[in-house]
Amino acid sequence: MPQDAPVPALAPLPTAPGPASEPARSPVADLRWPLLTGDACFPAGSASPADLAALTAELGEALRRFSAATDDDPFSNPVQRVALELSRKIEDGSVSYATLEQLIQYLSADGFIGRAARLSRYIGEMDPEANAASLVARIRALAVPPGTEAPVPFEAFRAQVERELFGIVMTAHPTFNLSGELMELLTTLASGHAGDGTPLSDSTRAELIEHMAGLVHRPDDDLSLTREHTLSLIAIGNVQAALRRLYEIVYAVAEEVYPERWTDLTPKMITVASWVGYDLDGRSDIKWTDTLRKRLIVQAGQLRHYREEVRAVRGLASSGEEIRHTLDLLESRLALAINEVTDEIGVFGQDPGEAGALPHIQRIAQRMHDGISLRLIDNSQATGLIDRIIRLATSGGTDRDPAIRRLCTLRAELANYGLGMAHTHVRINATQLHNAIRKTVGMETAPDDPRYRQSYLASLNDLLDKVRPQTINFGSIMSERTSAKRLFMIVAQMLKYADATTPVRFLIAECESAFTPLTALYYARLFGVADKIDISPLFETEKALELGSRVIDQLLENPHYRAYVQARGRLCIQTGFSDAGRYLGQTPASASIERLRLRIARLFPKHGLTGVQLVIFDTHGESIGRGAHPAGFEERLSYTATPYSLEFLADNKVDFKQEVSFQGGDGFLYFVTPAGAFAVVTRILEHMFGDRGDARGDPFYEDPDYITEFFTTVKEFQVSLVKNPDYATLLGAFGTNLLFPSGSRAIKRQHDSADDSEQASVSQIRAIPHNAILQQLGLPANTISGVGEAIGKDPERFRQLYARSSRFRHLIGMVEYGAAIASPDALRAYVDTLDPGLWLLRAAKTPDKARAEEMRRLARYLEDTQLHARQTKVGRRLFADYCLLRDGLGQIEGGGCGALVTPAAREQLAILHAVRIALIHEIFLLATHIPQFSSQHNTTHARLLMRVLHLDIPTAVSQLERIFPATTDAAVNGDFGERATYASDESQNYQRENEDIFKPMNGLYELLRRVSVGVVHRIGFFG
Repeated sequence: MPQDAPVPALAPLPTAPGPASEPARSPVADLRWPLLTGDACFPAGSASPADLAALTAELGEALRRFSAATDDDPFSNPVQRVALELSRKIEDGSVSYATLEQLIQYLSADGFIGRAARLSRYIGEMDPEANAASLVARIRALAVPPGTEAPVPFEAFRAQVERELFGIVMTAHPTFNLSGELMELLTTLASGHAGDGTPLSDSTRAELIEHMAGLVHRPDDDLSLTREHTLSLIAIGNVQAALRRLYEIVYAVAEEVYPERWTDLTPKMITVASWVGYDLDGRSDIKWTDTLRKRLIVQAGQLRHYREEVRAVRGLASSGEEIRHTLDLLESRLALAINEVTDEIGVFGQDPGEAGALPHIQRIAQRMHDGISLRLIDNSQATGLIDRIIRLATSGGTDRDPAIRRLCTLRAELANYGLGMAHTHVRINATQLHNAIRKTVGMETAPDDPRYRQSYLASLNDLLDKVRPQTINFGSIMSERTSAKRLFMIVAQMLKYADATTPVRFLIAECESAFTPLTALYYARLFGVADKIDISPLFETEKALELGSRVIDQLLENPHYRAYVQARGRLCIQTGFSDAGRYLGQTPASASIERLRLRIARLFPKHGLTGVQLVIFDTHGESIGRGAHPAGFEERLSYTATPYSLEFLADNKVDFKQEVSFQGGDGFLYFVTPAGAFAVVTRILEHMFGDRGDARGDPFYEDPDYITEFFTTVKEFQVSLVKNPDYATLLGAFGTNLLFPSGSRAIKRQHDSADDSEQASVSQIRAIPHNAILQQLGLPANTISGVGEAIGKDPERFRQLYARSSRFRHLIGMVEYGAAIASPDALRAYVDTLDPGLWLLRAAKTPDKARAEEMRRLARYLEDTQLHARQTKVGRRLFADYCLLRDGLGQIEGGGCGALVTPAAREQLAILHAVRIALIHEIFLLATHIPQFSSQHNTTHARLLMRVLHLDIPTAVSQLERIFPATTDAAVNGDFGERATYASDESQNYQRENEDIFKPMNGLYELLRRVSVGVVHRIGFFG
C-alpha cells in the first residue's frame, strides 16, 4: 500500500441485498462431496456444499435485512437476530447439529481460502525466480551503485555483505492454531508453488482445496514443546535454504565484479536465531535437560547438513590428492562430532528427577569431559579446512568450478550459524535474577527502591570488582535451586560442549532497573561466560519504556558494564509489543518504542562508544494486537524499524542491527515452504537496502505536542480499561474457553472455583490469550479503543496530520484494520447471552412450552450472577469510543487498511459470530436439564452450572460423568445364605443423561471452538 494513499471511512455492513453486496462464489461451494460429517459426536450430516452455500447466503441475506432495520429500530442487534433465526431452525428441526457442524466446516474452509489470499498479498511476490532477480539487483547495486559505472572498492562491498544487518528469531509463543498439515496447505496455496518450487496448476490447486475442506480446522492434538521445536526446525531449515540462495547470488555478483577477490567474501547480512526450548520466562515446565537436549538436536541437525555439503562438493570437484585428503579429514571430523552428539541427545532426553537418571547423566558427562578434544566445538577448525581447500582449488585456475562457490557458501554458513542451525537466545525474568542475588547483596526490597537503590548497586559493584570465574559440572546444575544461576550454568555447558565460538543472547524480561543487567553480568563473570554472552534487557512495560534509556545510560556509566559492552562490540536490548500493547494500547506502544530507540541512539555519541553495534530485538507477534502491521511485509518491517529511526541511527553513525521475532504457528507460516522463506528474506533485504524517501521531513516528528497529547489520551483510556474490574469480567466470562489450546504453554489459568473469573485481574491473563479473547468477542480493544476519544479532541488536526504524515498513517493503519474487523453488535450479543431478561423475553415468545421453561429456568440461574450487569457497563464504554472512532475515520477518504477487509469478509465474520452465539444458547439450554445433586466430588450443582455459564465445558462434563456415570459396577453377587429382592439405586446408571445432555454439550463445545478457528481465518491471525 503506498505510504501516501488516502484511507476510506470505516466500511459499514451492506444494508440491503443486491448484486453489488453479494460475496463472490466460493470455490468450496463447487466441491464434489460433503465437506465433513459426524466428527463432533453427532451423526453424519447430509447437506452438500451447495446446500451449505445456500444456507450461508440465507443467513447473509438475513444479516443485511436486520442491519437495514436498525435505522428504524436502533435497539435491534443484527448478529443476535441471526443467531435467533438459527436457534429457531434448530428448534423446528430444519437445521440439525450435524448440519451445524457442516456449516462451520464450510465457513472455515471458505475463510481458509481467504486467509491464503491474504497471506499471499501480505508477503508479496512469491515466485522464487522473480525474488532471485530482485536480490541480484539489490546486491549488484551495492557493488555498482545506480547511475555509476565503476564498482565501489572491494572492501566497501565486503563491509556491506559481511555485516549482520538483520536477525530472524523463531519464538514458540502459543499461536499454533492450525495443524501442521493445514499450515503447509495454507502456505502452499498462498505461494502458488509446490514444495519443490514448481508452480501449482489449476487442477492441483483444486485438489489441495478439496483436501483442505475435508480436514478439521483446529490445532494439532500434541502441542508439546517437542512438537513446537520440530516445527521451528522446519522453519529454520527453510530460512537456511533461502540464505544459501542469497549467498550464491552474492558470490555470483562478486565473481563478475571482483573476479580476483570474490572467494575472500564471507557474507552474512541476515542471521537466524531461536529461543524455542530456551525461554524460561514464566515457565517452570522446561527442565534443564530439555533445554540442553534441544540445543544438541539443533547442533546435530546442522552438523549433518555440513557433512552432506562436504559430500556434495566431493562429487563436484575435480580435485587433486591434497584436496581429497582435506575433504576426508573434514568429513571424518564432522562424522565423529555427530556420533558424539547423538548419544548425548538420548541421555538428556531423560527427566533428571527420575530415579535412575543420575548414573546415565554421570556416565555421559564423564565421556563428554574426557573426550572434549575429540569434539567439534570451534567452527574455526572447519572453516580453516575449507579455506585450505579453496586456496588449493583456486591456485590451479579453477575458481569457476561450481564446487568452489558451494564451498564458499558452506564457509559462510559456518561463520553465520556456527555449530547449530540457529543462534541461541535464552530468556529469564528479572524477578528470577533478583531472587538469585537477593541474599548475596542483602536486598530486602525492590532493586529500584529509592531508599536503598544506591546501596544495592554499591554492593553489586563490589561483587563485580572481586568476582573470579568458578568451574561447574552437570552435577552443579542438578544441585542448583535458583533458576537464574542454573540457566547461566546451562549456557556455560553449551559453550563448553556445543559451540565455543557463537555467542548466546541472554534476554531479561520485565527489566526496569540497571541493577538487573548488572546482576546478569556478575553471574556471567562468575560462571566464565561474559566473553560469549550478550545480555539484553527487555523494555516492555510502561515504566520500562519510559526509563529504558536511563537504564542504558546508567549501565554505560558503570565501568564494568561499559568495559563489557566495549569488549563484546555490541549493545543489545529487546523491546516488546505484547504487554506494551495490552497496557498502553498498540499505537502508543509503538510510538513509545520508537522514542526509546531514538533516545538510546543519542547515548552512543554521548558516551563515545566506538566499534559497538546497537542490536534491537523487537519481539512483536503476527497480529495487530502484537505489533504486526496488517498491510504487508514492508509495512510490518517499517512499523518496527521505522525509516526515520534508521536515518537517525545513520546520522549518529551508529552501526545497527534489527532483529524481529516470528512467533509460533502464525509466525512459522512464512517459512513452512522454501518459496515462502525465500520471499521473506527478499522482503527483508528490499526493506533494509531500500529507499527511505523523505523520512527526516515527516511532520510526525515535527509536531511533538499534538503527538504526545494524542497518544497520551489513548494510553490513559487503555490504562483505565485494564484497571477496570468490569473489563476483567468481560474477558473472563468466557475467556480462553472460546479457544483451542494453541501451544505448550497453557493459555488457560487454573481456578479453584468456577466463578473466579469474575474477580480475575487482566494482569493475570497473558498477552496472546488477552488479544485472542478480544478478537473472538468482536472488538480488538487494545488496538482501537481510546483512539476515537483522541481523534475527537481535534478532528481537523487529526485529518491534516493523517494526510501529511506517512508515519502517522502507518500507525493509524493498525487502528483502521482493527475497526474493520470489529463488530460491536457481536460483542453485545455475547454479553447478552448472560442477560436473564433476554431469556425471559425469549420464553414469552416461544410457543414450545418445554423449551420456554428451559429459558425461564436459565434466567433464574443468571439472576444470581452479576456477569451481565458488569459486562454491559464496560461494553457501553467501549461502544461509545467505537462510535467516536467510526466518526473520526469517516472523515478520511480513499483506500487504506480498513479496505483490506472486504464487506464479504465482514459479513462472514458476523455470520460466524451468530453461529457461535446460537451454539452457546444450545449449550445453556441443555444445562438446564442437569439433574440436581448433593455436594460431591468437591463441587455443587450451582458451581457446576457456573462452569457451564463460563463455557468451561470439559471440566463440567468431566465432573458430571463422574457424578452421573453412564455405567456402574455390577452389584456384588454370590450366596449369602438368604435371597435379596432389593436393588440399590447406586446400581442404576445414567445412560440417558450422558447421551442426551453431557455428550451433546461436549459436541457443541467442540463446534464452538471450531468457529473460533473460522474467525481466525477471516481476521488473518491469532492473538
